[in-house]
Amino acid sequence: MVVLTGYETVKEALVNQADVFAERAAIPLFEEFAKGSGVVFSNGENWKVMRRFTLSTLRDYGVGKRTIEDKITEECSVLMKRIKTYAGKPFEVTTIMSAAVSNIIVSILLGKRYDYKDPTFLRLLKLFSETIRLSATPAILLYNLFPMLGVLLGARKTAINNRKEVHDFIQATFIEHLKDLDENDQRSLIDSFLVRQREENKTMTNGGYFHNENLKALVADLFGAGTETSATTLRWAILLMMKYPEIQSKHFHFIGL
Repeated sequence: MVVLTGYETVKEALVNQADVFAERAAIPLFEEFAKGSGVVFSNGENWKVMRRFTLSTLRDYGVGKRTIEDKITEECSVLMKRIKTYAGKPFEVTTIMSAAVSNIIVSILLGKRYDYKDPTFLRLLKLFSETIRLSATPAILLYNLFPMLGVLLGARKTAINNRKEVHDFIQATFIEHLKDLDENDQRSLIDSFLVRQREENKTMTNGGYFHNENLKALVADLFGAGTETSATTLRWAILLMMKYPEIQSKHFHFIGL
C-alpha cells in the first residue's frame, strides 16, 4: 500500500495523473461480488464503457433535468399520504423511507414504481440492506484480510447468496423486457442496455461489454447506490429535526410553511 500525503502530492495523483490512479483497491468481497462487471466495482476499459453508458442513459431518463424532479415530487406525495395514514402514531421509518427513495432509481432501471407493501420490492430492499450491514461486520473484515477463511464465514456466504438472489431477479426482469423490446420506444435503462446489446452482437463476432453479466451487475450497482445513501441521509435528517424542533420550526417559517 502506498500512502500519498500533502496537497500538492494528492493533486498530482488525482488530478494531473488521474488515469494512472483511477483503479479501485482490490477488496476480496467486492471482487467476488462484481467479478469485473458493472460500474461500481469494475476497473479498466469495462469501467470506462459502463460509466459512459450509465451517465448518458441516466441523463436520457431525466437525471439532472426537470423530469426527475417531477418524479421525486410525485413520490414525495405518495410518501406523505402513507405517513398521514398513521395519524400521528409511531411507525417504523426505515423501510418506508428506503422504498420511497428506491422508487426513483427503480423507475429509471425498470420503467415502473413499486407499492411500499409489494413483497418483491420489500425483499429486494432487505437483501441490499442486509448485505451492506454485513460488509462492515468483523467476519467480512476478516475475510477481506484473509480470503482463504471465506469458506468458514457465514456472513460471506449470506452476502454471496443475497447477491445471487438479486441477480436472479434482474435476469428474470430483463428476460421479460426482451419479449416486447422496441428500440424506438425504450422505457428503461434495462431496455437501453438490451438495445445496445443487440447492436453490439451485430457488429462484433465475439467479446464486447454489453453482455448479461454486465447488465445484472450494473442494475444491482445502481439499485443499491440509488437507495441506501439517500435513504440513510433522509433518516438522519428526520432524526435531527426531531431532536432539534426549534431548528425545524425556523426552517419551515423560512420557506413559508
